[in-house]
Amino acid sequence: MVHWADYMAEKIIRERGDKEEYVVESGITPSGYVHIGNFREFFTAYIVGHALRDRGKKVHHIHMWDDYDRFRKVPKNVPQEWREHLTKPVSEVPDPWGCHGSYAEHFMAIFEEEVSRLGIEVDFLHAYELYKSGEYAEEVKLALQRRDEIKAVLDKYRERAKQPPLEENWQPVMVYCPHCRKEAEFRGWDGGWRVSYRCPHCGREGETDIREGNVKLRWRVDWPMRWAHFRVDFEPAGKDHLAAGSSYDTGKEIVERIFGWPAPMTLMYEFVGINGQKGKMSGSKGNVILLSDLYEVLEPGIIRFIYAKSRPNKELKIDLGLGLLNLYDEFDKVERIYFGLEEAKSEEEFEELRRTYELSMPDVPERLTAQAPFRFLVTLVQMPHLDEEGIIRILQEQGHVPGELSEEDVERIRLRIRLAKNWVEKYAPDDVKFSLLERPPEIDLQPEVREAMLEVAEWLEKNEKFSVDELNNVIFDAAKKRGIPSKKWFKALYNIFIGKDRGPRLAPFLASLDMDFVVKRLRMEA
Repeated sequence: MVHWADYMAEKIIRERGDKEEYVVESGITPSGYVHIGNFREFFTAYIVGHALRDRGKKVHHIHMWDDYDRFRKVPKNVPQEWREHLTKPVSEVPDPWGCHGSYAEHFMAIFEEEVSRLGIEVDFLHAYELYKSGEYAEEVKLALQRRDEIKAVLDKYRERAKQPPLEENWQPVMVYCPHCRKEAEFRGWDGGWRVSYRCPHCGREGETDIREGNVKLRWRVDWPMRWAHFRVDFEPAGKDHLAAGSSYDTGKEIVERIFGWPAPMTLMYEFVGINGQKGKMSGSKGNVILLSDLYEVLEPGIIRFIYAKSRPNKELKIDLGLGLLNLYDEFDKVERIYFGLEEAKSEEEFEELRRTYELSMPDVPERLTAQAPFRFLVTLVQMPHLDEEGIIRILQEQGHVPGELSEEDVERIRLRIRLAKNWVEKYAPDDVKFSLLERPPEIDLQPEVREAMLEVAEWLEKNEKFSVDELNNVIFDAAKKRGIPSKKWFKALYNIFIGKDRGPRLAPFLASLDMDFVVKRLRMEA
């Protein structure tokens, strides 16, 4: 076993038994944007399920939307008038942007659409529907019956953490007022299906039937109840939930003692951040990066690869700056190694990279689709004379992609062209950006530099067809025979074309331009 997901899959089979179907779960409260940090839990559940499927097992991946949780605070990007909806279920708070049926639906819909682009099979479930349909009614009643035992478990861990015990009147449930839908006070339980309440918001009091779904288990009881209800075998969790005495520890005891199901196996995942961004991402603070943001500059396969290659217990920093170019290089190399077009350093590296690639892909393609080098595309998309067709032609002429392209090849190249444009506009540092000078700049060039430029111009006029390597050799030789230092020579060439001391790799860059333009510029002709 060379990948952490395989190790976890084997461990699940060994400890949970050889079952007909395994259930893996992820979940979140849609109280704000579901960001790339939240996605790590989702993907960890998915990839372990992937590894189980590769062993011939049936897997049911459920993602639980905790959309029956309370609306606890108004995020920065939401009008403060939404304070009037505090303590309602998030699924019953209006959408501030008016484009979805509720506040919760707004964020759930965005994430579900993002995930659909990754080709991942998942069953999205909604706590709101499960409670309101009465599906959890028996478990809610059971929790009320065993209230003292549940409280004893929670108090035991509170004592270890040197916290005071729960209040004597603590209950494992909360009640939503059937009238104003805000959180009401629990007043009593008749031992059957009826719970009495009093609402401090609208002043109503009365009884509600547990089967109507207005009575909801509190988080530390709801989570373990769900494990038993759906017979969950594996669910990853953040380090806050797996800290000693935290919700997983209490949940483990509650699910086994109260609901009669062994706690699912778990895997701790660390935070995800953006390189250079300080602090933890928070949907309520608004400092988040979404999968949608990654889709603007990364292929879906590369997004999956980022999470697949990183052990969950290691903090993951995604670099949207220059590091993104290295990421494309890394992914393309792994893809070539998988398809046997490049060799790994060792058999061990080959096995690790091959498995990482397989687990990154819901369906591995039958052949390598054309890889347009992203670094070079960053240069080409800044060329004013090149449209998509022109860029594809340059890629073919310079041997970066095959001369004969399938529909899949062209589709992937066009996608990368769009992603490269987006990256240049949004994340590229200034020293990567450039624009061609319309006229030769007025700069002093030493005679030997002018001579070398004229030599390159003459060679280009005589040679209509040439390779990038041939042009590169001509550029270097023209300077070498005149004793011009490389740094000085390249600085002069970059300045006459883009007005900067540095720029993209020179030979591929010049070969991508109109040759008449290059020749005229080398001769400093307007």
